[in-house]
Amino acid sequence: MISRQSDLTEIKNFIKKAISELYEKDQYLFERNKRKGVCERALVFRFAHYLQNRIRNFYVDCDFNSSFEGHVFPNGQIVGKERHGKHIENPDGTVTKRFVDIIIHKRDFRTQNDLICFEIKKWNNTNIEEARKDRNNLRVLTTTYGYIYGFHIILHRNKQDCKWAIFRAGEILEQESKVFEYEAENKVQTN
Repeated sequence: MISRQSDLTEIKNFIKKAISELYEKDQYLFERNKRKGVCERALVFRFAHYLQNRIRNFYVDCDFNSSFEGHVFPNGQIVGKERHGKHIENPDGTVTKRFVDIIIHKRDFRTQNDLICFEIKKWNNTNIEEARKDRNNLRVLTTTYGYIYGFHIILHRNKQDCKWAIFRAGEILEQESKVFEYEAENKVQTN
């Protein structure tokens, strides 16, 4: 069971299992529409479904349009308000309300209950500007909003080609790499 105390290896294994289940149970979604796959949002939902099936005590939400803004006074009193979307500062200094592809959290106002956030792209829907925006979202979400880890995942037509970059505390922990690279290397070595 993952929690805020889980280490990165445990979190990665949790996510890998959900990705594997997505490809095992829904491979045909990647082949539909003349091998272009179904809409990205449909794949994001299915992935979120498999994540939710593997976790208790947290919610897995897609495009969750609520966040909390609070101020802590010196006496410890917290005054807050609910708002729509997450305010994300762009690299140019402007602020935009964003809806993140997937978040794992508790539906309350405590940032210590925000666990993991995801931005997801399909193999045939990647452009540099969109990737830059997604990575900036993960940088802000893992600092300002308190998510422990942020994952930028690129779903490819084949599971073995999936890639991710991992964020923590606003920094990239792991540059874009294949999600199942280690397993593929071990499979080759043992055969």
